[in-house]
Amino acid sequence: MSSPTDHFANERTFLAWVRTGIALIAFGFVVAKFAIFLQILKDSTTIGSGTVVYGEVMILLGAMTIVYGTYSYVLSDRQLWKDHYKPRIRDNIVFSALVIIVVLIMSLLLIL
Repeated sequence: MSSPTDHFANERTFLAWVRTGIALIAFGFVVAKFAIFLQILKDSTTIGSGTVVYGEVMILLGAMTIVYGTYSYVLSDRQLWKDHYKPRIRDNIVFSALVIIVVLIMSLLLIL
């Protein structure tokens, strides 16, 4: 039988996922707004869409992080109540691979 400390640890892990997602979203807004601010300072009529896109991608990564954290929390909680916890190694690898792929694509676009 799972103890309350197991559920508390699961909640702390969930909150860490949410905190990380919020930080990514906030940083994405900062990047996007800073790009717009620089264009205003240059008195240009076109906004540097490249930098804004990087900010938008960070916002999407933050949202993905929160969604995955919620998914992980719900599955862990169900497994703890059933007293049959099974690690999600494959799910974590897939999530990490998706984030790495997005980062590599954005890095390549930055170079080109």
